[in-house]
Amino acid sequence: MNTKVTIRDVAAKAGVSISSVHFALSGKAGVSDETREKIRRIADEMGYQPNTLASSLKRSTQRIAILLPSEKGENQYYYPPVWRGIHDYLSKVNMNLECIELPYFEKDKASVFQRLKELIEKRGLNGILTVGHIDDTATREEWKSICRQDISIVCINSENKLCDYLCCVLPEYEVIGRTMAELITSHIPDYGSILLCAGNSNWDAHALVTKGFEDYLNENNRSNLVYKDYSWEFTQQNYVDIFSKLSRPDVAACCSVYSQGTIMLGQALEESKKAGRVYAVGSDLSDVTADRLRRSVFNNVIQKNPYAQGYVGIRTLVEYLISGKVPEQKRVYVGSEVILRSNLVMYEHEQYRYLFL
Repeated sequence: MNTKVTIRDVAAKAGVSISSVHFALSGKAGVSDETREKIRRIADEMGYQPNTLASSLKRSTQRIAILLPSEKGENQYYYPPVWRGIHDYLSKVNMNLECIELPYFEKDKASVFQRLKELIEKRGLNGILTVGHIDDTATREEWKSICRQDISIVCINSENKLCDYLCCVLPEYEVIGRTMAELITSHIPDYGSILLCAGNSNWDAHALVTKGFEDYLNENNRSNLVYKDYSWEFTQQNYVDIFSKLSRPDVAACCSVYSQGTIMLGQALEESKKAGRVYAVGSDLSDVTADRLRRSVFNNVIQKNPYAQGYVGIRTLVEYLISGKVPEQKRVYVGSEVILRSNLVMYEHEQYRYLFL
């Protein structure tokens, strides 16, 4: 028998999740007796030998790659709290870990992914913490090749649809969209138009917020006309497009589903002299957006809790590698919050961080 059979191989053969295999083979609740027997039979047939995570891995160094967008440049409006959450968790654990940080920008993510593959070949990896939208950089076969090497993957922000990941830590995007819609429609009449900065429609982190927004309008029989802008990069032309749509005389409210769109929208509100005249909801609390909230350029900002995504994401991966603790769910949701001028002080002093320590 092949001694390299992994828990992923057993899960694939049985047609169940990795968590189900773990529950079945460890004797824990979480699967039916019929499923447990099926998994045990398949594991025996394949010659699977359980990985003694709870003992041997505690003594050996676990090598983790953190493959996430950089917190600098255009990413500065969302990713600094993600990295703070990761670093805060790692600073408090006393385990044999080697964390290799691979921050990337959109323009160089293909080359950084190549560095990841070289790292796997030369030094080996036990785990990867990444975001789902890195999946358009590599082929399905490249991700499958990584998984076949028994490398555990945890995603944050969005799911990687090309690989078998352990879990994904993310906010409830559709709920965020519905919240935005409720905030706006409670302040404008049915005949007022809405500018929605909808971002990249190929990314769930943007598309699902937009879907939630539209669903709320439909379910509540709102007839407001919605102008959608699908700009998602910082360019002069994208800013001009947002400014042009915002300048329409019928626009009574506006919102953005993502951080960079919020920055461009805030600038457009100020330069068009519509700040304070239209109801505005932003996403993700950068320093720039916090200042605009304080000055009433934005009425509310939805915070997707990036700090918790980073903290919970790395904690989940480390606990699985060190002690074999399997997440109970494939998707682990973190709460989002509506930030007002009245509760902005909590974020200015980063008091929210103590909720996760």
